[in-house]
Amino acid sequence: MKRIISAENPLVKTLRALSSDAGAVRRLGLVWLEGVHLVQAALQAGYRADPLVTTDEGLQMAEIGALAQAVGEAGTVVLHRALFNWISGLEHGPQVGMLIERPKGARPNPGSAVVLDRIQDAGNVGAILRTAAAAGCGAAYLLRGSAGAWTPKVLRAAMGAHFGLPIFEDAPWDQVANIVPRPIYATAAMADVSLYELPLNQPVTWVFGNEGQGISEHLMAKCSAVVRIPQAAAVESLNVAAAAAVCLFEGVRQRQPS
Repeated sequence: MKRIISAENPLVKTLRALSSDAGAVRRLGLVWLEGVHLVQAALQAGYRADPLVTTDEGLQMAEIGALAQAVGEAGTVVLHRALFNWISGLEHGPQVGMLIERPKGARPNPGSAVVLDRIQDAGNVGAILRTAAAAGCGAAYLLRGSAGAWTPKVLRAAMGAHFGLPIFEDAPWDQVANIVPRPIYATAAMADVSLYELPLNQPVTWVFGNEGQGISEHLMAKCSAVVRIPQAAAVESLNVAAAAAVCLFEGVRQRQPS
């Protein structure tokens, strides 16, 4: 196993950039996966560690030791714990990570789709991707202005959903609207039609908009219908990730055998 002790090492600089700079994923074409769960999910999905990165303390842990054994000594790099924590930006980092090439060339799977319109909070983006994967969606489209799908915060929030859900970034809405399943639905608090009036037993597309501004007008113009999620009058609105979960799992409910 290769050992690195210097913060000036090119690999360490690359990992630090990927961990701290949201634009580095696009610029470098690489993704830093941090934590046992993400590494396991990526390996199970067929991704190659280039390399697996851990610490001496990490190697003493059963799960991390098993990952290092699976990857092999030639594909494993060992860092000093303080150096690993510096890369992750966490005082108590997870002590294992994996560098992969940024995935590309995915194709949509059958099923419903979600479209994210300028959703900027990484936690919201990750939560929606996780929900979409759990609900059996066939694809997620992140329009320009949304948080990067492969940034560390989104990856952590999605908990491995990236490896079971085809994800497309920066595609123009006019192009996306022509390939996603129809009908296309959006939500608005003042809409006349209730979510629970929709027939959702077949694939549909859901559009979810920016946390403050909602869905762009030119996106709304392509929607087949705008619906509301019934809720208590005292509550102004649901968080976008919560709204997505309600909508997507109403579809799951309707598709269950009677």
